[in-house]
Amino acid sequence: MALSLDQVQKQVQRLVMTPQMQQSIKLLQLNSLEMEQLTEQQIRENPFLELAEEEENSTMETALPDAPLTASPPLPDPTNAPPESAEAKPQDIEKQPETFDKVDADWEELYDDAENKVYFQKEAYEEEDFTEYTPKGTSLSEHLLRQLKLSALSGKDIEIGERIIGNLDENGYLRASLEEIAQNQGVPIEQAEDVLDVIQSFDPAGIAARTLAECLRLQLEDQNVRDSKIYILIDDYLEDLQKKKFKEIAKSMGVPREWVMNAFQRISRLEPKPGRQYNKEEAFYITPDVIAKKINGKYLYFLNEGRSSNLRINSYYQQLLNNGRLTKEEKAFALEKYRGAIWYLKNIEKRKLTILRITEAILNSQQEFLEKGIKFLKPLTLREIAEAVEMHESTVARVANGKYVETPRGTYELKYFFSSGLETQNGESTSSKSVKETIARIIQGESPNKPLSDQKIARLLENKGIKIARRTVAKYREQIRILPAKLRKSARIA
Repeated sequence: MALSLDQVQKQVQRLVMTPQMQQSIKLLQLNSLEMEQLTEQQIRENPFLELAEEEENSTMETALPDAPLTASPPLPDPTNAPPESAEAKPQDIEKQPETFDKVDADWEELYDDAENKVYFQKEAYEEEDFTEYTPKGTSLSEHLLRQLKLSALSGKDIEIGERIIGNLDENGYLRASLEEIAQNQGVPIEQAEDVLDVIQSFDPAGIAARTLAECLRLQLEDQNVRDSKIYILIDDYLEDLQKKKFKEIAKSMGVPREWVMNAFQRISRLEPKPGRQYNKEEAFYITPDVIAKKINGKYLYFLNEGRSSNLRINSYYQQLLNNGRLTKEEKAFALEKYRGAIWYLKNIEKRKLTILRITEAILNSQQEFLEKGIKFLKPLTLREIAEAVEMHESTVARVANGKYVETPRGTYELKYFFSSGLETQNGESTSSKSVKETIARIIQGESPNKPLSDQKIARLLENKGIKIARRTVAKYREQIRILPAKLRKSARIA
């Protein structure tokens, strides 16, 4: 078949995202703190935006009705600013299509059984910045370097010590070989070994070990344990000890089984990762994006808008735009900034209404949870909320991700309320999070000497009316970080 070049006209439907739509999507994804930062940036970059004076704000607030969601005053229309040329003529903002929620398709899998942190607070608290009273933790390297400076080492040995400390991982293990360190410092291996011996005497005990066995040995030495058999146990039988093969170890070492079990108990109290106590995460403070309050038996929802609620159009620059004293270039620039300010205010209002509608729909569907606790958390999907608020699932996902709601029961990330469901014997469904909570309670109440198998847990759940397979129990148990039955069984002296 011969190839030819032809002009073909065809109609293709596609979504074109305007800058206004892109901004609307961006704002919807931000939490309250990020919105605060973006608003400050917008004020710096756009002279048409300003924050209302606090005095004016307080006057306005006293005039507003006591309602969680109030109609905002109409925003000025940028078309009221007469341009001097056709190039500067603004488009009609109100006619722009609001189709930003069609950009994405499927977010459901990101919210099914996702792990979420829950933050609880006291009912009464003071409005203070507690970060002022939170001391900065000392890092492992700082802690060791301080001891190095106070040690008897000097000169080249200090440099070797700094090199060793610099090669410790977050758990306190030495990950570089002594040969490499000695070669890098240009010293004999024996000198590097002497420095390592000094560092291994530092606090915390077990630091700068190269293996788990060495780490445990250092801690026992620090406790002045003199029984040589326990060191043999660590050096030669550590793997069997972890598997609790007490009988086999006792036979091989020629010692009573009771002695092995006693030694196991002692070793199990040692710290296998001595450096981790200096690598704790910093306190993570949550600023709720929405506050849900129960007033007169009904839940009302308030958006934490921060400084964005005080944002307005600067009247001086607005008058300057309309007085006709600007040059053509100045007016084109001013009109562009004016339109940008109007769009930003409109998108903030749109963000506010969207977040409030979705949050209200989510919590209305979880009323029993708010009243009675996690056992009453219902299965919920993005699609259900999207249908309830008549929005796209991607819009619901953007709102639920990374935003927190403060309720009388605690502060939760919005996506915490989304989970899959399991069928009960009466034909209803229960949330997988509720099932995980039940599994955790069952295991917490089991006998330490006879831990329940996944199959037995499944039977107990079935007795409670929850249909669940053994494999699902194992899956949920792993997700809530609980060991299997054989590893939960505590070692007991016979």
